[in-house]
Amino acid sequence: MCARGEWPPLMVTYDPKEGFVVEADGHIKDMTLIAEYTGDVDYMRNRLNDDSDNLMVLLFPHDASKELVICPDKRGNIARFISGINNHTLEGRKKQNLRCVRYNINGQSRVLLVAIRDIAKGERLYYDYNAYHKEYPTQHFV
Repeated sequence: MCARGEWPPLMVTYDPKEGFVVEADGHIKDMTLIAEYTGDVDYMRNRLNDDSDNLMVLLFPHDASKELVICPDKRGNIARFISGINNHTLEGRKKQNLRCVRYNINGQSRVLLVAIRDIAKGERLYYDYNAYHKEYPTQHFV
């Protein structure tokens, strides 16, 4: 599938400091669709005490009680292993090579991760977990 261009060349590896991470297993061109962030969808109010660190906000309605999140703990994909940047430092922000974007596809809200520059083989994939809200604490990220 990678050779035919149907899937980007990715691999999940383990880093003793960062845990499971995603690396490019070949060259990835700018604007390549990396993955859709998938999982069960639930109201954030039902997940306030959830110990998962992989929740992704799907919708940001004016009424906070209707905020939806994607919960990849049971039905996620490789996107749940992509690392976040430390957006409190210039060095951390320089690592970012993906952007999280939301699209309406056939009437459904979807979260996609897209390359924002060329990514070399062996490079780790990073995006800003706080691209929409500044609530996720990233100052401890490597």
